[in-house]
Amino acid sequence: MKDNVLKVNPLDNVVVAIRDIEQGEQLMLDGKQLCKAAENIKMGYKIALGTIEAGMPVIRYGETIIKASCDIQPGMSVHVHNTSA
Repeated sequence: MKDNVLKVNPLDNVVVAIRDIEQGEQLMLDGKQLCKAAENIKMGYKIALGTIEAGMPVIRYGETIIKASCDIQPGMSVHVHNTSA
């Protein structure tokens, strides 16, 4: 199975979809299974690798880029609907 996500930094708790991903599809990185997509995810969107609890940082590029505004479950899209500054 081909990779469908990209992880920029080993510290990141999100990956980025490199193509549109359908709900239930296995997320693949470096030939390894990560988790299943919890919803349809558009190319370029961030996806949680594990649970990110409300108030916890979303880490990309090894840095906090925003915080979760609610609990985000593995495989869910991380976007404006569940984050805040």
